[in-house]
Amino acid sequence: MAFKTWQTGVHIQQDRVLIVALVRESSGWCLRRWWAIPLAEGIIRDGKICRPEQLVDALRDWRKTLPHFHRVFLSFPAARTLQRSLPRPAIALRDSEQLSWLGATLSRELEVPADTLCFDYAQDTFSNTFHVTAAQNNEIETLLALANTLRLRLVTITPDASALKNLLPAVAPAQCVAWRDDRQWLWAMRHQWGRRVVAEAENAAELSALLALGPDDIALFDSRRDPWETLERRHAPLPECGADYTVALALAMSQVPE
Repeated sequence: MAFKTWQTGVHIQQDRVLIVALVRESSGWCLRRWWAIPLAEGIIRDGKICRPEQLVDALRDWRKTLPHFHRVFLSFPAARTLQRSLPRPAIALRDSEQLSWLGATLSRELEVPADTLCFDYAQDTFSNTFHVTAAQNNEIETLLALANTLRLRLVTITPDASALKNLLPAVAPAQCVAWRDDRQWLWAMRHQWGRRVVAEAENAAELSALLALGPDDIALFDSRRDPWETLERRHAPLPECGADYTVALALAMSQVPE
């Protein structure tokens, strides 16, 4: 039954929601469906969901097309996250103590109450640091409420740039996956990910220089490189601009512990 579960990436953008559903088969990833759902102006502003009820209404018909066996991976805008590298404390801490320490440290650094933040972290044993990603609790709760209202089988809420790491195996030996829209670049490497505004880099070569990479180290999905090519099987018709679905596709490729 696991092979028939639709892994569904949902990329919420400023003016639309792009969605890709895949299934994992023995030969690789296979496309089941894709959707493009337009959003009225004002529902999303600068990546923040301002009118959640209208977003729910926009997604109701799409929800009816999902099978019972599905998993949903929602995007969260990298522009609304904060990344920090914090040195590990001198003394060893238990997991619960680490969480408390990280929350208190972020609270002091950002000058906001710890209970307003939602954060995740990874340990870097080489540099003896914690890599922390934080977001506002109320924005995460809005997405959780969206999933609950639509009765989605939600697995993760993932920063959109971070999801691009799932495409790295398909673009080897490139070290970085990049994608852009009219306002920003999103990029991801194995242990790093982030966002740059387009004013900082006019093209992929300039982005690679900003990231201290060689021009051949970046795989850019655009009009010349279609992300659908990373799939083992796909069915026509496909959208005219496949690159628009890069993040949704990457989200759908997320690994789920069995």
